[in-house]
Amino acid sequence: MKARVNQNISKAYLKILLAIALVAAIGFSVVPHYGITWDEPMELDMVQWNLDFIKKGKPISEHGRYHGFIFNYFSDVVYQAQDDIKQKLATENITKEKQQTNWQKWLTSIRQKTAIKHIVTFAFSLLAYFSVAGIVSILADINSAWFGVIILALFPRFWGHSFFNPKDLPFATLFIAATCAGTFVLNTYFKTEEKEAIRLGFNKVTIYSLLYGCLIGLTTGVRIGGFFLLFFLPIAHILAQSDFKSIYKTLIRYSKLYLVIYLTWAITTITIYPASWHNPIIWFWKAVNSLSKFSVWNNYVLFNGQQILGRELPWYYLPRWISITVPVLFQISALVGLIWIISKYRQFTKTQRACAILVILQIFFLPFLAIIRQSTMYDEMRHFIFILPGIAVLASTTIIWVYQKIMNRYIRIFMATLLSLYCVAILYDMISLHPYEFIYFNRNYGGLKAAYHQQETEYWGLSFKEAMEWLNQNAEPNSTILIAGPWIAAEIYADPSRNFTIMNRDEFPWGKVPNPDYYMALPRYDYQSSSFFPECPIIYSVTRQDTPLTTIRNCLK
Repeated sequence: MKARVNQNISKAYLKILLAIALVAAIGFSVVPHYGITWDEPMELDMVQWNLDFIKKGKPISEHGRYHGFIFNYFSDVVYQAQDDIKQKLATENITKEKQQTNWQKWLTSIRQKTAIKHIVTFAFSLLAYFSVAGIVSILADINSAWFGVIILALFPRFWGHSFFNPKDLPFATLFIAATCAGTFVLNTYFKTEEKEAIRLGFNKVTIYSLLYGCLIGLTTGVRIGGFFLLFFLPIAHILAQSDFKSIYKTLIRYSKLYLVIYLTWAITTITIYPASWHNPIIWFWKAVNSLSKFSVWNNYVLFNGQQILGRELPWYYLPRWISITVPVLFQISALVGLIWIISKYRQFTKTQRACAILVILQIFFLPFLAIIRQSTMYDEMRHFIFILPGIAVLASTTIIWVYQKIMNRYIRIFMATLLSLYCVAILYDMISLHPYEFIYFNRNYGGLKAAYHQQETEYWGLSFKEAMEWLNQNAEPNSTILIAGPWIAAEIYADPSRNFTIMNRDEFPWGKVPNPDYYMALPRYDYQSSSFFPECPIIYSVTRQDTPLTTIRNCLK
């Protein structure tokens, strides 16, 4: 009997690994398709700012001191390692690199570093799939845990951001990993309840607590909001108890372990935030307040057809974005799962209760806090994509529960067929949008076409790669190209032999923008307004689902 159980568990693990291997194979094959985003050059600069502080004592800029750099630093280390190997194996490019100007060398460096960072970012995102599978195995069934991997991969916004997002994706990955790890830590605590007193030392509960504190510290090192995980664990620990009268005793009994977690978190966080070294307490308080409001950013956001300041967006901005960008079936399934958890809560084991509470906190707490505090929001829901793995957990768990409740074989086949067709429809949309899956809008809303001129679509600048590659083939040599958007994301892909002059529209005051040969613009702010160069016809558009992303106007006389 025991051998059969072990065999079933081995098969379940194999299914999970095969599902993740499928996701990995597809992901790594398409990494080169993604361009460079608006924020990525600055994120790479932040690494240098922090390194200069460490090595030379130079101050970190006001904008960068509260932003975590640990993930970008890790990516940079990977880049440096592969670059050293490449330099040793290939010497033929050294002469060519010496002939480049300093600016060309910088552009080449940014392009190469970003290419490696995209690989690292996607590889890191695979941890989220493992974590989702782990949580689904606790809430539902380990034999069906592979299904959670597939469902998360069918969240187009999560998948799209998995290749290039320098901050939100790593934060989302670490957050769901902390939710999964927190469940296993509490499971270990529950197993010690009937044993002797908790003792710190080289034992399982102490080691797990240390590692969990480090994990929360790393999450905080990517985005400061990760420190809320410190409160999620005791909340889940308390609410998972069947006897609420023992809450005080529980907290006292495990206070040593929580102290280990908090101290480890503090040490890890301070270590990986160089800007905090001079005064970690004051710095941390300022960081939380600065990033919760983020008053540095106060531009206009396109929402429901209107340009609204980020500070003045309505409270329902985030809920609205969730409703129009998460596939509808997964929204419904997650809601049903939430109701199911509440109604069946008493029937769960302590570990399942703790797991469910951690998932619910991940989905609802920080968004609710941001709405209550009237935090500055922009760029659709990308700052909150960390809730998507939690939604995927609830959605996949609900579907598994419903499937297990159906006893009739033919109904099961019918339901599985409908679900497969729905997933194929999502996959079709993702393929049609590739490599811009992050601009997915669900079919209930009307897709990308319905969002055009109504919501933010391609605000990252990824499509500049495709647009510049078209100009490399079709524009006149020595042309002047005016860029409205992240101009570096365009110039990086310019063919040096064409000798283009690239200009940034935002560097010129209103009404004094020079007349270019070509005008390239994103669908953000007023960049594609017909009031700019109306005499210049649109000659090319990067288009997906019959909707223009980057447009190019020809202003040659």
